[in-house]
Amino acid sequence: MGTTESEQPNYARLRRIQHTAVIVGVLTLGLSLYLMGQFSKPELVPIIIAVAFTGVGFSAVFYFGCLFFEGSLQKYIVDDDTVIKGQTVEMVTTTQASGDDTIDEWVGRYVFARNLFGMSVIPLLLLGGLFLFS
Repeated sequence: MGTTESEQPNYARLRRIQHTAVIVGVLTLGLSLYLMGQFSKPELVPIIIAVAFTGVGFSAVFYFGCLFFEGSLQKYIVDDDTVIKGQTVEMVTTTQASGDDTIDEWVGRYVFARNLFGMSVIPLLLLGGLFLFS
């Protein structure tokens, strides 16, 4: 199943969204590490939290940027499931093939950002709850 020219994603816009998301992620990591004092006295837990902030920042900008400004990728998402396997939780996203390797590659990036956002926000909410209520 191929796509017509009018259904093609805007690759230039997708690259701009991706570059913006990477820049936001790097700035989030640097700012988080700086504000938590990790450049002068590094500790493991604050560094892990900073990396989680980075994941949220990058994935939120990329996912929501693609969703709002390049919604053409959303039509390739067929189903989302959260699967619990023992002590692990996996987000499984089923996509349909477009017939175009470039589109399928961008859909894969989009799905990765969606799953990264979902899986990085949950631990931060739990850590925030522990911080506020402990």
